[in-house]
Amino acid sequence: MLLRTQVAKQPLLLVVAALVAFFGFQTRNAPADDAPQFTAKERSHWAYVPVVRPAIPQVAESAQIRTPIDAFVLARLQREGLSLSQEASRRELIRRLKFDLLGLPPTVEEIEQFLADDSPGAYERLVERFLANPHYGETWGRHWLDLVRFAETAGFNADPARPLAYKYRDYVIRSFNGDKPYQQFVTEQIAGDEVAPENVDAWVATGYLRMWPDESNASNVLLARQDALNDLTGNVSSVFLASSLGCAQCHDHKFDPLLQDDFYQLQAFLVGATWTDRVAIGTAEQLETYRKQTDEWLRKTASVRRDLHTIEQSAEIKASYVKRLKFPKVVLDAIDAAEVQRSAFQRQLAFWSERQIVVSEKQLLAQINEADKKRRVELKQQLAKLVKQKPKPPASAAVMACVELPTGVPKTELLAGGGYNAPIAEVEPAVFTVVNANRKINVKISPPRPGTSGRRTALANWMTDPVNPLTARVMVNRIWQGHFGRGLVANANDFGTRTAPPSHPELLDWLASEFVARDWSMKSMHRLIVCSAVYRQANFRRDPTSASVRAEQIDVGNRLYWHFPRRRLSAEAIRDALLAVSGDRSEGMYGPGVRPELPPNYSSREKWTVSKNIADRQRRSVYIYSKRNLPFPLLKAFDFPDMHESCARRAETTVAPQSLMLLNSEMVTGYASRLAGRLMNDVGTGDLPKLVDAAYEAAFGRAPDKEERLIAIEFIGQQQTLTGEKSPETAIAAAFGDFCHALLNSNEFLYVE
Repeated sequence: MLLRTQVAKQPLLLVVAALVAFFGFQTRNAPADDAPQFTAKERSHWAYVPVVRPAIPQVAESAQIRTPIDAFVLARLQREGLSLSQEASRRELIRRLKFDLLGLPPTVEEIEQFLADDSPGAYERLVERFLANPHYGETWGRHWLDLVRFAETAGFNADPARPLAYKYRDYVIRSFNGDKPYQQFVTEQIAGDEVAPENVDAWVATGYLRMWPDESNASNVLLARQDALNDLTGNVSSVFLASSLGCAQCHDHKFDPLLQDDFYQLQAFLVGATWTDRVAIGTAEQLETYRKQTDEWLRKTASVRRDLHTIEQSAEIKASYVKRLKFPKVVLDAIDAAEVQRSAFQRQLAFWSERQIVVSEKQLLAQINEADKKRRVELKQQLAKLVKQKPKPPASAAVMACVELPTGVPKTELLAGGGYNAPIAEVEPAVFTVVNANRKINVKISPPRPGTSGRRTALANWMTDPVNPLTARVMVNRIWQGHFGRGLVANANDFGTRTAPPSHPELLDWLASEFVARDWSMKSMHRLIVCSAVYRQANFRRDPTSASVRAEQIDVGNRLYWHFPRRRLSAEAIRDALLAVSGDRSEGMYGPGVRPELPPNYSSREKWTVSKNIADRQRRSVYIYSKRNLPFPLLKAFDFPDMHESCARRAETTVAPQSLMLLNSEMVTGYASRLAGRLMNDVGTGDLPKLVDAAYEAAFGRAPDKEERLIAIEFIGQQQTLTGEKSPETAIAAAFGDFCHALLNSNEFLYVE
């Protein structure tokens, strides 16, 4: 739209525009008032139509209905002449539920207690206990970390550490455990510094805005800055709005009614953020008082700071002459400006460039003459005395956060072909044009406190407005996917036209409206889903009735949810289950990422120093150090996501390295040996059938049948003769360890029915 009217003024951009047009990436025609046109089909795409709460269907077989969810699913099934499968057994339900909500296997004691409780509401009480368990936040917080491409390093070749990033991970876990309303959860991550500056957690939440991968030694700083903004813009759109707006970075979206203008107008909400690792904490009034006091102190100390900066800047320029050659003047101006005088744009440029021009004290002094050295000492002594008078903030915290400066917001420009150096025209913050075309939401930009622009708050308010058709739909779809392995919308990050429409559109809208009605409570939605008859169904393998056989013929992919899908455990749940059954798992929570042992000779280039504390190395997998260039090998083998990009739904591959790792890894054989040792201590070795039963209970949550028991005893006997151990006690320990290892390699251990 703007491309058509502006490009003629710039010959270089005319060439770019011609190439864009040649490849078919044209902007959409606009009427005289320059408002974009959308077809009726584009405007009526299901994702952009406002949520309207549907009536709950009236269905036959109403006895199967436990929650309104069941009515929607049954209504769809009955149109195909199908129905729900029988209910899963209690053993299956508790194992499914605990892995689902807590990411851990149920203990033998938990299973026995649940089986013994035949009073009404036993299952519902189990749900409440699991939702109240702090391991819930660890499990469901991990789903969120996949989306925001959480990592504790920056990525690219150097992959430098981000030592404060773990606080964001802890914030996410605490938010899920505390059932923080999703509306608040979103707002804090987008604009926590603006709306709740007195809350440390709100500052930590803004670490989301810094999760992009970062080339620490980028030679083209202007490009690095634009790449970071583009990555953030695309992630905000995908995570919160399930829109592939990143495809509109260079041109209007080829398939969805998303404009290139929309991309940069969304970016304009975010462009004012600068990055810091220490923030002042306090109410808006306290922070404004602190700002004014600081400004006064800066005014009084201006001459001393200026004189010192002049001496040091001249020396730094000489000492770093060669390194400075690669930077253009706009970047050098940002480097040379005193930090307190830098604009937001200059601080952003300095973020990438300053760390590439580090001058040591020795190098600095080598470039200063004797008179200036003496003067520098005097100025530093004066400044040290003045620093003692510098106002102190109400409180402060070391966090990886974003903050705005009162010096103004950098301008945002629409870029021809997405080129960082091909600006066409400045754009102002605005929301998705097609969404507002259906039902306008007034976006009022008003600073919630002095020193901020209010842009990110306005964006958060638009996203969490109940009238917005995307936000609630997106999140309930993610929650549904977390329970069933697939969302009602298959691509949870893209509700556009290239994704199949919802399998149950009325259910999706009912869930979205219910989510808002329940004050955006995520635990409430979990409760609603896991208590439904749909969730409590048996897996097809456990319900081989004629009705199920017919259902498989009609709906082989189970898109209609006529049975519960059999699912492999996530990478983290596999390791955590191994830790749990072996008795190794540590209960420690929060804090910097921990570093378990890596396989011998795993990588000569990428490595880490193993955590000294054994208990730290045995903590849950969500706390493993998230190094972008070195995902923990066991997790990587079982489809841990690439931390450079948002992962809407994990792959579930079956590849040889998975079996080889489970069979040959010293770590896994160690878990098996410790499981065997724990059971032998508890049960003894005199009753082998009882020992086999205990192993089955620990690994699978059930006793073996008669044939399984006989096979197990025969296997252990054979292994005893193969161990080469002379001592009977040692031989049975080794053989039983092999048996436990076999159980931990089985599909029944790795999958949930």
